[in-house]
Amino acid sequence: MEQSAAAMTNVREGAKGAEASPAQLFAATFSFAITSVLMTAVELDIFTAMDCGADTPEQVAKETACSVRGIRILLDALAATGFLEKENGRYSLTPSSAAYLSKRSRTYAGGVALHSRMLRDNWDHLTEAVRTGTVRRTVETADDRGEFFAELVGTLYGLNTPAAERVAEQLWKDGPPSPCRALDIGAGSAVWSLALARKVPHARVTVVDWPAVVEKATKLFVAQNDATDRYNYLFGDFREVDFGASAFDASYLGHICHSEGAENTQKLFRRIARALKPGGKLVIADLLPDQERRRATVPMLFAVNMLVNTENGDVFTLGEYREWLEAAGFGDVRAVEVPAPSPVIIATKV
Repeated sequence: MEQSAAAMTNVREGAKGAEASPAQLFAATFSFAITSVLMTAVELDIFTAMDCGADTPEQVAKETACSVRGIRILLDALAATGFLEKENGRYSLTPSSAAYLSKRSRTYAGGVALHSRMLRDNWDHLTEAVRTGTVRRTVETADDRGEFFAELVGTLYGLNTPAAERVAEQLWKDGPPSPCRALDIGAGSAVWSLALARKVPHARVTVVDWPAVVEKATKLFVAQNDATDRYNYLFGDFREVDFGASAFDASYLGHICHSEGAENTQKLFRRIARALKPGGKLVIADLLPDQERRRATVPMLFAVNMLVNTENGDVFTLGEYREWLEAAGFGDVRAVEVPAPSPVIIATKV
């Protein structure tokens, strides 16, 4: 969320004042409260109640079966952290809260806030991870076979939909090829390829993902988009599944590279290059730090998330992606601005 990103940026910016101040220390120490406030608001469905017209503590309390005191304090905290507007004692949704936190919105992504609970245990062992450079318990295990991601990906669909639609509009300057075949690797909710399917009626998509993810998430979203007859599936670990050769016009890596790490990402690029036709497009959505890794707060904190939750995960700069992509046989590597924390990368197979 933009508000959370702004809050974290403010913590960093507080260190730049000419005079020493404890403000940065206090803000960082207490920043967990922002996450807790947001999670509670999502659990109580505060934003949907307000989207339906409730705009006072009394009205919101009635709609959510909560105490007026508790709701008043929570609403004030949400306003102070940028998730709500407040004027003359009445509260209203911000554009971002209306888009992503009300269940009336097609881009609802409130589950992302609740997802943080699944990660807390590993974050509580960050000191150990920094000392050893190893993860205490990965979020995905050999026995898990996709169960973790089956629960997660549905919450990300609404969050990524606007960005996916922007990419679909800009993928081909002269219009899509016909026939048009796309490969969605680790597809999850298939949000990236579904945007293509909506824009290009003759597109056909092959998904590579664990059976648990496909059955519990992918097929549901595909059906909601009336695209069932245009999708087929390759079940299993995308690190091992054969993608074929010169078979696809486009391929998607939607927030995959950060958990794979540098070495596995480069291997994946080479396999995708083999699977694409000449001129085929590779779309990479991920969190991109600035080149010197010192200004982009959200990507840098997400790198820590990878440290405590994956064996090799990290975030990578546009320069690193460009170097790896060109070595794998891609050219015309460009960053496309989208409604997301980072641009999306599009590369063309030479």
